[in-house]
Amino acid sequence: MPSIQTVLRDENRRLRRPFRLVWTEVDRRLRFPIRLLAGFVLFLALAGAGNQFRPTLLSGGGPLVRTVNMIGRQLPNAVGLTLAVVVAALLIDRRRLTDLGLQLDQNWWRGLVGGTALGAGITLFAVGVGLTTGYYEFIGFVRPSHILVWILLAIGGAIFQLIFVVPEELFVRGYLITNVVEGFESVRRVPRWLAAGIGVLAASGVFYATHTAGKGEIVGAMMGALSILLGLGYVLSGDLSVPIGIHFGFNFLGVLAGTNAQPASVLRITSSTTVQGSLALPLEAVIVRLVGAVLATGLLVVWYVTVGSGLQVVPDLTRPALRWKDN
Repeated sequence: MPSIQTVLRDENRRLRRPFRLVWTEVDRRLRFPIRLLAGFVLFLALAGAGNQFRPTLLSGGGPLVRTVNMIGRQLPNAVGLTLAVVVAALLIDRRRLTDLGLQLDQNWWRGLVGGTALGAGITLFAVGVGLTTGYYEFIGFVRPSHILVWILLAIGGAIFQLIFVVPEELFVRGYLITNVVEGFESVRRVPRWLAAGIGVLAASGVFYATHTAGKGEIVGAMMGALSILLGLGYVLSGDLSVPIGIHFGFNFLGVLAGTNAQPASVLRITSSTTVQGSLALPLEAVIVRLVGAVLATGLLVVWYVTVGSGLQVVPDLTRPALRWKDN
């Protein structure tokens, strides 16, 4: 009976061709298309399982209770998606989690603050234009019972946004783009900028598909286009802080401004036509947000050209920090 080594390797100790199609001996791990497929399977399994469990933590109908229950219903999905990325990164990719844009140094936190300001600016721009031109109607301010109550509501609203923004960015930008850029850049004659472009477009396609499924074609198209800005922020910095910040600022300012009405909303605004039932989001607001995303992309490019490391795909995206190399 032949040994396992005889089955796997030829007389020159090289892996036989069928095995070389799925395994790379240099990195001692699966090739990137298979790693991506495995990551998506984990995503569908674990995040899908989390979606099936949406507990109601508290009874009652007050704003604080509603906020706690929002967080509780979203948390299982966030845990499932995060667990999918951790398992895929550590066991399938055999890389360190810091390799997915989680180098939590001073620059990382600076990128988070800057990204949040940029994302909030896009939504603020759309709301300001809407109130000025008339596609939004201002009804009034939401008056909480006490300022401390509103602070708790705002903190809860921010936590709610973060528990799905962070796992989404960890998977779509951190896991997906990192693997695609690394995989395509290793192909002969594929320059790094093209590999990064493929990664950004792939992530945009995933964002379009996931948001279309829950919120319709127009919202899906808007988020797919915004995803290009998020992907650009990632490939130019190598940090998840920039896309997390932009995504969080974009969403949370919508909560405060009332376009995504929640207990923490400060303004009460409405629109006669919307493209998604739970959001005050008319088609004009979608278009203006896209204009804002283009302007934000220009600001991001200017920042990296003048202050950052220049307009280049960071080399670390193609240099995986594999765990076994330190063993």
